Amino acid sequence: MPITYNTASADHPKGLIAIIDIGSNSVRMVVYHALKRVPLPVFNEKYMCALGKGLARSNRLNPDGVREAEAAIARFLVMAQRLQVDSLDILATAAVRDAENGAEFVARLEAMHPIKINVISGEKEAEYAALGVLASVHDPLGISADLGGGSMELAVIERSTIGERASLQLGNLRVLDSTDGKLSEMEQTIKRELKQLDWLRHTKPECIYMIGGGFRSLAKLHMRKTRYPLDIVHGYEMSRRSVNQLVEKLLALKPSDIADLPGISAKRAPTLIPTALVLQQLLQITGAPKVAASVSGIREGFFYSLLSERQQHEDALLASAADLAALIGRRGSYATELFEWMAPLFPTEPIAWSRLRRALCKLSELAWTIDANFRAEWAYHRIIQSQLKGLDHKERIMLALSLYHRYQLKWKGDRDELRLLDDRERLWTRCVGLAAGLAFQLSGGRAGNLYHAKLTWHDGQVSLALDEEASPLRTDAVEKRLLGLGEALRAFSNFVI
Repeated sequence: MPITYNTASADHPKGLIAIIDIGSNSVRMVVYHALKRVPLPVFNEKYMCALGKGLARSNRLNPDGVREAEAAIARFLVMAQRLQVDSLDILATAAVRDAENGAEFVARLEAMHPIKINVISGEKEAEYAALGVLASVHDPLGISADLGGGSMELAVIERSTIGERASLQLGNLRVLDSTDGKLSEMEQTIKRELKQLDWLRHTKPECIYMIGGGFRSLAKLHMRKTRYPLDIVHGYEMSRRSVNQLVEKLLALKPSDIADLPGISAKRAPTLIPTALVLQQLLQITGAPKVAASVSGIREGFFYSLLSERQQHEDALLASAADLAALIGRRGSYATELFEWMAPLFPTEPIAWSRLRRALCKLSELAWTIDANFRAEWAYHRIIQSQLKGLDHKERIMLALSLYHRYQLKWKGDRDELRLLDDRERLWTRCVGLAAGLAFQLSGGRAGNLYHAKLTWHDGQVSLALDEEASPLRTDAVEKRLLGLGEALRAFSNFVI
């Protein structure tokens, strides 16, 4: 099946969509399952080619990296054919953009294969990186910082709007090569580049969204050092103080010790110090109180740019929750009916929690194909390990725990990540989950069946009223679930101000 090669457009086919990113450090191909708000990667592979190694001094692409990149791209094109992708876009960034033989590298690849490579500008790269954050973070406020081997792209993000943007010669390979790895020279180089941007000092961002493998390595390292209970990098946050402490510890290590750090690859280790210094200086000049890791970058941002305006405005969490439910055959209006049916129990819940409750209602029958003895545990882990987007770590745990209580009255077991929630948050998840479980006992999870039952909460009492037709549904099992729900709601109400 022939592959069509497209430019950025919402007219892309609705089948498998492949994007190859030729970066300064790595070359990667991701194949997405469909043109949807939150696509699922069906193939994701990268090679650390280090095209930008030595670029700062030679102004040419790394010869070994060129050979490795050509081999990687040849493999990717064969895989794209075998996967029968409907579209393929190839993006090249700083190393190819800046090298004097970058155009020659592109021309040779285009002569070897029937492809078109899009060498994007620094400003466009910054835009795509920011769009990547918009694609996966709910209402982001701050600055996206995409650090590669040859450059760092910055952009101001205010929820759905991208403001100032810039590309700086601050790639970790470039900083390392131009200074021979000398600490004082690296610090001076980084400060000099950052001071070029007047707007950077006046933005006062709430958060720096860290994009790129180097930043992710720092996040993973900090997670291991602090014994963080959730093994998810995307959305992991570090305070400015934590970053400073991490940098100081890294500077005290020998290069051989850095290479031996857990989770740090041999190819990534040499650039870890310049990566850490860039982050530290960026926090210092902006005054941002924290950073958050983002696994979504220019590929995801480019994909996001292909979506229609309507798709872009969809809530990432709710869209991905609906898609996850659809994968196991749960569609229709039941989720909306369930959300409205239990709403009287939560008249003062925060907007963020209401959004989580809506996601839960879409996923309430997620474990219907699983043996009843394992549904609660399975559902919990399915949410923790899923590729849901648009929620932070605490929200992910709250959603998982509420789905657990959809199937199980009381928590059984011991999970370290639950310490990230306070008592009020845990009680809320229990209330929401028990309400969803009660609704199933009355409706069988089918749309239209909850209109025969009315749930109310008044003066510390939960009441269930059934019409005459539905009255036989009131059994001991229903009363037990209703009793548990009332106890949970009374405990939860003690925390409400």
